[in-house]
Amino acid sequence: MDKELEKARDNLIQEMGRLSSFAGFNRAMGQIYGLLYLSVEPISLTEIAGQLGISKGNASINMRMMERWGLIHPISKKGDRQDYYQAETDFWKILRDILVERDKKEIDHILNSISGILDDVNDASDIETSSDGQFYQERLKRMLDFGNAGNQMLQAFLAMNNLRMNSEIPTAPEIQKSHHIKIEE
Repeated sequence: MDKELEKARDNLIQEMGRLSSFAGFNRAMGQIYGLLYLSVEPISLTEIAGQLGISKGNASINMRMMERWGLIHPISKKGDRQDYYQAETDFWKILRDILVERDKKEIDHILNSISGILDDVNDASDIETSSDGQFYQERLKRMLDFGNAGNQMLQAFLAMNNLRMNSEIPTAPEIQKSHHIKIEE
C-alpha cells in the first residue's frame, strides 16, 4: 500500500476511535469501523485484531455489538470457515439503527422513570403546602416536557428517514455524482 494511503487510513482509524470515545462508545469500536470503512475487501476478525493491535476477544465483543447495530456486516467466503466483515456505508441507516437499537430504548426508560418519580411527588400527602414538593413538581415537569419534546423530534427523524429509505429520493452524494457537482470545502 502507498505510504500516503496508509497514513490516511491510519489517521481515519484514529479519528474514528476518537469519535467513538466522544460519543460514549468503546474506542476500539470506532477504530474497527474506520479500518473496515477503508478496506476494499472484507477483513477477518484475526486480521482486524492484528492490524489494530487489539486482542481477538476485544475485537469480537465490539464487532458483535457493531453487527447488532448494523455498523458492519459479516461476509462468508466460499471454502473458508471464518467470517469476514465489511462496513455499512449508509450513514443515515447507521444513525437510525443506533438510535433505534441503543438510544431509543434508554430514552423511553428514562422518560418512564421520570414520569413515575413525578407521580410519586404528586402523591405526597403535603404536596400542596410543601415548597420543596412544589419545587420538585415544577422541575420534574420541565424535565419530562423537554424529554417528551426530544422524543417527538427523534420519532420525526426516524419517520423522515424511513420515508427516505422507502422512496426514490436521491441522497446528496447521488445528486452530486449524477450532476457532476463539486462541493468546495
